[in-house]
Amino acid sequence: MIVSLTPVNAFASDGVEAVIGYENKVGKQLIMEKSSEIDYEFTRIPAIAVTINRNALAGLYESSNITYIEENTAVELSTNTETITEVPDANTLKEMEQWNIISTGIDSAWEEGFTGKNVNVAIIDTGISPHTDLTISGGTSTVDYTEEWLDDSGHGTHVAGIIGSKRNDFGIVGVAPDVNLYAVKALDANGEGTLTDLLEAIEWSMNNNMNIINLSLDTDTSSESMQNLLKKAYDSGILIVGVSGNNGNSVTYPAKYDSVIGVSAVDGRLNIAGFSSTGPEVEFSAPGINIISTYLNDSYGTSSGTSQASPHIAGMLAILKQKYPGMTSSELRAELIYHVQDLGSAGRDTLYGHGFITYKPDDQTAPGEVTNLQLTESSPDSLLVSWENPTDEDFSEVSLYVNDSYVTALTSDNEAIYRAEELEADTEYTFSLYTEDRFGNVSEGTFLKARTAVDEPVLDEEEVVVEQGKTNDKSIADENSIQVPNTSEKKESKRAVTESEADTVVDSDVKEQGNIDAEDQKPEQTEKKSDDRMLEEDKSREDTNKTSAEKSAGVGKRETASEVNTDKINASLNLNEKKEEGSKSGKTVEKLEEENKEESVDDEDEVEDESKNIFTRIFQSIGNILTTILDWIRGLF
Repeated sequence: MIVSLTPVNAFASDGVEAVIGYENKVGKQLIMEKSSEIDYEFTRIPAIAVTINRNALAGLYESSNITYIEENTAVELSTNTETITEVPDANTLKEMEQWNIISTGIDSAWEEGFTGKNVNVAIIDTGISPHTDLTISGGTSTVDYTEEWLDDSGHGTHVAGIIGSKRNDFGIVGVAPDVNLYAVKALDANGEGTLTDLLEAIEWSMNNNMNIINLSLDTDTSSESMQNLLKKAYDSGILIVGVSGNNGNSVTYPAKYDSVIGVSAVDGRLNIAGFSSTGPEVEFSAPGINIISTYLNDSYGTSSGTSQASPHIAGMLAILKQKYPGMTSSELRAELIYHVQDLGSAGRDTLYGHGFITYKPDDQTAPGEVTNLQLTESSPDSLLVSWENPTDEDFSEVSLYVNDSYVTALTSDNEAIYRAEELEADTEYTFSLYTEDRFGNVSEGTFLKARTAVDEPVLDEEEVVVEQGKTNDKSIADENSIQVPNTSEKKESKRAVTESEADTVVDSDVKEQGNIDAEDQKPEQTEKKSDDRMLEEDKSREDTNKTSAEKSAGVGKRETASEVNTDKINASLNLNEKKEEGSKSGKTVEKLEEENKEESVDDEDEVEDESKNIFTRIFQSIGNILTTILDWIRGLF
């Protein structure tokens, strides 16, 4: 909030309000004698606020016992008045979702146990309105029209919430939620007051043991009395925070004074606000755009300005005051430099000062890295990684990135595993894991490169069945071509052997004939043995004619029985072979038996035909023998 100072009835004929400083008791006595009314006698600086006749005032300028004479100027809001817009639905507010609180990292201080407790902060403003989110420890009013410190503007209440709203799980929360707030009303409902009102408020703060004073107001006019009083306050151990101004130009008063910490405003991206005044007097920067805080009638409102930036610094100093109670105001001011994020040019600059306020705990050591980071599972479109979290007591979470893109944060309560999905097949991805503790310290990170699997096309079920069918049929055909002899060849081989044996039925040995028939499944051996039998038959015809009809008939019967038994054995062997081949090719035993039965019928028909031919030949042989015997008898006679 910008405050301008303008003369009030300066040198009026009936008197003028002024602040007059004195060198000694003589000077003080002279002021009191010449003044028509003593408005306020300061105890912290040698000065008196009076109402004095114009002519008498002119005479004081000539006295060496008078140090300065200042008109009691009016304090009023400038044309850049900071408006406050009420939040329509306060029930939607959540304490830790306000960007200004998150960005300052102040929750780390709370984790350490520092909340501003027992630190007294004076808010010299328009007063503070009663609010469920605020605890007001006391206050005063220096304006003439009321002795109450209640806020009838809303500005002072908004500033108070930024500093010390309570942590009560609703509304908003302040930077120092347990601080002692004091309402020092120096401005009226229109944001107007006087220099005397402001000086009285500062002195009240000094007399009532305030540790910090927040001045969310400014002026373009310097005041010796104000400068002297603020220096006294600072030297007494009070930290004073003031706005840099909202005119977008040079820093205004009182922030121009060395005793006051000048604060500029930044937006949510930590860029300097366009309205913020800047210059070498800027010491720190803080959130100042769209800040939600407490407002009139137990409501909440949104506002922007350096008036909102300044209380963030006041709250941070309250935290440090609690943390380091033995430090002087100058030491605490220096300590604040270690709790900033350097923005703009390196070091202190005219825009951000030393930097943007960010609490940094004593523990600035990052937790240990994750261990045993490994690829657990890989598919064409996903990767599953796992790891082990560090054992540090202050370990808070793991921030996970895939190809340098932030994905998620997994707390210590989550399972140490993550699946990245919707990935490209046969592609390499880099996983980066950074551990963080509850104070915001972040590790250097652990990295893993992993590749997704190759995407192989999968056949439909119908295609798979067809392919399997083709493969099985072919394998069965190959097996049959190797293991199962051709049936027609087998029958011809049998037929050849049978005819050869029939020609030698009289002279051949029955046992030898049976052995030959048992091996007629081997075509080459059968052919060779048939040739041998033919030679033996020729020899038999030359050497003997002793074969009788009975023997020939007996041989014929035995030969036929042997051949029939051999065929049955062969049929049984063929059935066993086909059963084995059928089990490989998928044929059932019943089907194989049916096929074998058909072949057996064919073989029986063939055996029957051959038997008839054998009997015919036997009878022909018997007839030939009888003819030979008759010819022999006829030759005797």
